[in-house]
Amino acid sequence: MADLLETDTVVVGLGAMGAQTLWRLARQGVDAIGVERFSPGHDRGSSHGESRIIRTAYLEGEEYVPFVRAAWRAWAELEEASGEELVRRTGALMLGAPDSAAVTGSLAAAERHGLAVDHLTTADLAARFPQHAVRPGEEGVFEEEGGAVLPEAAILAAVRLARAAGARVLTDTAVTRIEPDADRPRVHLGDTVVRARRVVVTVGSWLPTLLPSLAGLGGGIRVERRVLGWFRLTEDAPPHARGPVFARDEPDGTLWYGFPSLDGRTVKIGVHAEAPGAPRRPGAQWGEPVDPDAGPRAPDEADARRLGELAAGLRGVEPLPERMAACMYTMTSDEHFVIGHHRDLPGLVVAGGFSGHGYKFASAVGSALADLARNGSTDLPVTMFDPHRWDRQAPGRP
Repeated sequence: MADLLETDTVVVGLGAMGAQTLWRLARQGVDAIGVERFSPGHDRGSSHGESRIIRTAYLEGEEYVPFVRAAWRAWAELEEASGEELVRRTGALMLGAPDSAAVTGSLAAAERHGLAVDHLTTADLAARFPQHAVRPGEEGVFEEEGGAVLPEAAILAAVRLARAAGARVLTDTAVTRIEPDADRPRVHLGDTVVRARRVVVTVGSWLPTLLPSLAGLGGGIRVERRVLGWFRLTEDAPPHARGPVFARDEPDGTLWYGFPSLDGRTVKIGVHAEAPGAPRRPGAQWGEPVDPDAGPRAPDEADARRLGELAAGLRGVEPLPERMAACMYTMTSDEHFVIGHHRDLPGLVVAGGFSGHGYKFASAVGSALADLARNGSTDLPVTMFDPHRWDRQAPGRP
């Protein structure tokens, strides 16, 4: 007979979103259990890599700006509670052709929400940011309100604070099944069953397999491989340590990103999206599917060469990375998130499909999920992430 645990709320998955949710619940006095199949801060999912960009003039859509602002406030609360620096304020720079999404999307968000940004000419870019090899005609959008979130440190801080506030944390524990139920959903952990009033599911790339009814949302949730690379600075490098985080649109439509040197010796870059319709490079396919149980395949020489091609846009870095890491993107069809209740999963609150740009929002997502678990609703601006939004779209609309 299985052992039975009782609690108010179970949080399944203590990565970016789950750790924040557990802390929010525990500090509000909710009896909560957090379950993590590995150890918090691990590198087996999508919440590692030492740094994540946070920026407010959001090129992916001006409708995100209120949520970014909420995330900034929530990150400050976590920093104050933990006594740790979890966000480095560096500013943020978007570069590309005048008609690129990096430039036009950032300017549109800034105009809509009255954000202070500098629209930079090619000459301005070259003068202010010499670490970038600027192309003729390239423009930039710079905002002071940007920086880098430290993902592993933030997860560990949130889990530590949740424990201190009374949450029970079960690590190295795999969830084998979740039973939805409007009154008392159940979480199966091998020979143990946890029965709760609500279950919050934040399992990243495991969402389609743990909750199969979500796998086909909006045309399907898919898991893809991405690779990060750390490039050593040369002796004559421009002042990378004082530069902003950045995202850069290439002429072919590839969008890549990077960070100033956080350790004084390397800069990190990654590819967010390859150019639409671009031919796949053998061995360097960032969009290749991944089985999360197996994990993404290890980075190789082809990955190093691809990252090196992009790093040529930076001055003062070695041509190939000194180290690399692979991670997983969990993508929805519209590349927006899934946050909320689903009619086929009573008693559950789900969050996933963060599509490679979600970590910056983790602090606010945690607040929203805690609200949804406690009250069934939240004042935070998450309606655009409704799991049923595709139901309201016209047939054939993407």
